[in-house]
Amino acid sequence: MKSVPVVRRAMKTAVLMLPLLALAACSSDRIVLVYPDEAAGARYLEGEPPALYVDSVTDMRPPEQREGQGHFFKITYPKDEAWEVPATQVYAEALAQDLEQSNLFAFVPLRGQAEYVLAADLLSLGCRLERSPFAFLVTGAIGGAIGYALGDDDSHRQKLAASLAVVGMLTIPVPTTNKAEAEVRLTLKDARGDVVWQASCLGQHDGKKAVTPTARQDQQLVNEHLTKAIKRANACLMAQLRQFLAERGS
Repeated sequence: MKSVPVVRRAMKTAVLMLPLLALAACSSDRIVLVYPDEAAGARYLEGEPPALYVDSVTDMRPPEQREGQGHFFKITYPKDEAWEVPATQVYAEALAQDLEQSNLFAFVPLRGQAEYVLAADLLSLGCRLERSPFAFLVTGAIGGAIGYALGDDDSHRQKLAASLAVVGMLTIPVPTTNKAEAEVRLTLKDARGDVVWQASCLGQHDGKKAVTPTARQDQQLVNEHLTKAIKRANACLMAQLRQFLAERGS
């Protein structure tokens, strides 16, 4: 059967064409984290909240997250160059928002005014997009079948089938899995600089979406999935902070 080698040749052609088409499809817009607001929680601890100074966020992410990795079938993103601001600032702003809405502390602008100093280590922050190569065989076969049906003779059918197989691979959305991950370690020190509490939490969120191979919907996927991963990591950390303050009587 001639259609099988035709589809195979078309898939090879499509793979060679993907880098050029992907470059054409990429946007120059930088990615921003549109972090959702939540209603401020009620403060259940007695007395005034302790004064907190939020220190720096240290970037400890693996190199593949900083530099980005992979093409088409497995992609780690956003790389550092794709963010509007550094990843440490992205997380720092999300942390400040969740801390403020937790009502656990009163923020102070100077370290010397603080009862506690909080620092963060950013261990992981990014997404991994995965799609199966076999999905392209299906879309290529669909395009090839249409082309073969529309051809005038055997030669024309084979050429049209090969062309439409490539078109099918590049334009028909395929099932895609997007895995978002945020892992953070927080360290709380007292006014003397002694570590009084430390914890790390991992937040994850998996989502599925049909995406064409040349489409890079990084901003949309970050908004839909990475924000949820950060929320889960911070929720875990805020719960442990709340327990620590309750036991300490703050």
